[in-house]
Amino acid sequence: MKELQKTPLRVLVLTGRFGMGHCAAAEAVRQEILDARPDACVRVVDVMDELFPRAAARIYGAFGVLVRRFAGLYNLMNRLAGLRPGAPLQGTVLRRLDTLLSDIDLVVTTLPVCAQYISAYKRQRGRNIPLYTYVTDVTLHDEWLSPDTDRYFAACAEARDALLARGVPAERITVCGIPVRRAFRRPAPFSRDGRHVLLMGGGLGMIPDGLLRSLSRRPELRLTVIAGRNEALLRRLREQFPQVEAVGYTDRVDEYLRRADLVVTKSGGVTTFEAIHTQTPLYVLRPFLLQEVGNAQYIESNGLGWVGWHSEGEALTNDILAMLRSPRLLAQMRRNMRAVRRDWSSASPLVYLPMEAG
Repeated sequence: MKELQKTPLRVLVLTGRFGMGHCAAAEAVRQEILDARPDACVRVVDVMDELFPRAAARIYGAFGVLVRRFAGLYNLMNRLAGLRPGAPLQGTVLRRLDTLLSDIDLVVTTLPVCAQYISAYKRQRGRNIPLYTYVTDVTLHDEWLSPDTDRYFAACAEARDALLARGVPAERITVCGIPVRRAFRRPAPFSRDGRHVLLMGGGLGMIPDGLLRSLSRRPELRLTVIAGRNEALLRRLREQFPQVEAVGYTDRVDEYLRRADLVVTKSGGVTTFEAIHTQTPLYVLRPFLLQEVGNAQYIESNGLGWVGWHSEGEALTNDILAMLRSPRLLAQMRRNMRAVRRDWSSASPLVYLPMEAG
């Protein structure tokens, strides 16, 4: 046992760029581990880059086109994937996983397909390596389920209940919110100014053009737009909207959230929980993807923001202005954000790791 304690803990965190939220959650888990065990060896790996290096760029490119232009087809494929979850392993993939997992004490995943690959690997190779899965949406899609997952980290009570309904034992479920980087865990002071709007379109930088034009014409507002990796949008913002603070991809999103009175965004899982931690009320653009619909319903039912289910054009702007003109409403949303955090357990995987593994 003394010899085990001298060996640094070796953790593999598997993720993928199917929306940047999975990667953000992976980085947050890495920070959780290193905060508790600074000597740990924690490696974050993109599963597509690692297992399918020649095809990864094409896979991610196709995903981006699918999400931006064919949301209905994406939802159909998502439903079909949930009917037969699983990832059968061929020889080449098995050999790559042999190398990747040769000296690992714990595998953490923030993407469904990662859990499926590791679960299949454990069965085929007879390995008993602990596998922990962080579900990065509040709704549970069957694709998240894999038979050899040792612990599920659920975003909320609703996700826990869905896991229980699918036969996962309660002792294998932890409700901890979706992990966010430590920088987000300091809430902003409440402001009654009600003028600063942060507009975000997710990692793909998808922002409705009409809303951008309408908000930018309001002299009483201060508007910041984070375009993410959408370089074309960033160039257009700087050329056509000089009055708007335009930001590309940044690792300072927490600072922009704390400065804002309201964030207007898609209902991505990680973005939602980053806003909960900074206590920045949400206005959610009409969701189209299945998991984002579930996230939006969670936001609305817990009083964390408003959802533009049917709002378009000028109606979107009117909704946003109505929120900003009600300090009492924004203050209540902040209180609701504090309330949902009270029942969360620790998001650190080390808290639940068996002593002989850690």
